[in-house]
Amino acid sequence: MTIISSLFHKLAALKYNLLALGYVSLHFVFIALLGRLFGASSESDVYFLALTIVAYLGHLVQAVWEAWTPWYVERLKQDRREADKLYSLLMVWISAVSLVIIGVYALVRSIWHPEVQDGLFEFLDVFIAFLLIQNLIFINREYLTLHGYYSMYYAVDILASVLKIIGVWWMWDSPNVHDLAWIMLAAYGVGLLWQWSLILGKLQAKLSWVWRVPDDRLIVWNSSKMKLGSLAYDAKEILLAMVLTAAGPGIYSLFSYASKFAAVILEVVNAPIMSVFSAKLSHAHEERRYCDIPPLVKTALSQTVSLYVLGSLFVYFMMPHIMQVFFGDKFSHDQVDEMRWIFLLLSGYTMTIVLESPFARAVSLFRYYTYGMNLNFMFGAIMLSGYGILWLLGRSDDFLIFLGVLVLAQTSNYLLYWLKYHKHLTPRLAASHCKEHV
Repeated sequence: MTIISSLFHKLAALKYNLLALGYVSLHFVFIALLGRLFGASSESDVYFLALTIVAYLGHLVQAVWEAWTPWYVERLKQDRREADKLYSLLMVWISAVSLVIIGVYALVRSIWHPEVQDGLFEFLDVFIAFLLIQNLIFINREYLTLHGYYSMYYAVDILASVLKIIGVWWMWDSPNVHDLAWIMLAAYGVGLLWQWSLILGKLQAKLSWVWRVPDDRLIVWNSSKMKLGSLAYDAKEILLAMVLTAAGPGIYSLFSYASKFAAVILEVVNAPIMSVFSAKLSHAHEERRYCDIPPLVKTALSQTVSLYVLGSLFVYFMMPHIMQVFFGDKFSHDQVDEMRWIFLLLSGYTMTIVLESPFARAVSLFRYYTYGMNLNFMFGAIMLSGYGILWLLGRSDDFLIFLGVLVLAQTSNYLLYWLKYHKHLTPRLAASHCKEHV
């Protein structure tokens, strides 16, 4: 029975890995079709820029709810109705904050007409509604996961990816980037309805109109603290967009495509190894087996670094062939060369994330909760300073130098996490009389 039970657990875990792989694969198919349709052009720039803007604004919405899980679980154990009241409240707050941001956008749009990427505002006029849909999907995903619907973490994204692919196929003969805004809203809108059908149907959640519940201010306070660091760190996305769009049409799209390749390598290499590492590190630290921690870190680094380097080198040298397979003849030889340079610099940035990951996980486990937030503020300050210097020098469109600034900023994060890890662990290793120090 033990063997059978173990087999079922392994099959269950494999199911979630397959779902994750399915989502990554379908998303890549969508990106490839997008590339074949628009290439690296002002039209594709509009799509990627709109995604960046809405994702950044999403931090403001998440600042009112993202820390909700402990309070919800506590209520769920005591009274399901009280738990659902909290969920209902946060749905109201998410809707209210999203609609306020959308209203401010509409007001600004009516009185201010800056010279930006052609067609961006026209796309955002529709796509800004994605801010509300996306955040409702995020909280519903956590709600369903807390109630045991683990597969829904990826299922909605898989469904949305399939619908987006169908949408791109539908407009293939008459491509119009603004149609993508409606396709995105429709695809994720269907996903949101699916979530609600499970929440209100199978789980029979009792929604109610409430404006306040006990501890609601604590949830907002903790959520805001969590998102402050994210706002500072992800300011890089806005700065990168400004530099890359200033460099000319299609450059931001080349960056976006290159970042997809780098992100896939990072996800495949780093996530599984760090998941196992975090579990082992947690047990070792809680049981005060400090001597076991340095070998865990070294093992994790040896695996992630070697795999990431191999994966990045493969993609870099094979990029012309990969681009031909995925995107056909939509990219010129010069664009492919430019994309290889962008990918090379992005790989340096992502490599520092790989190096940083075990130390950052360890520092978080050591309960230095505000340390990461402070580093994110420093990261944002370095990026802003770099942009300011380039602007003063009249080189605010030099994206290769600015990508170098990105690598520098991430390297500072890595070094400071490394120092904090050493500072915390070294005296404990000495006290434990370990043969091997950090």
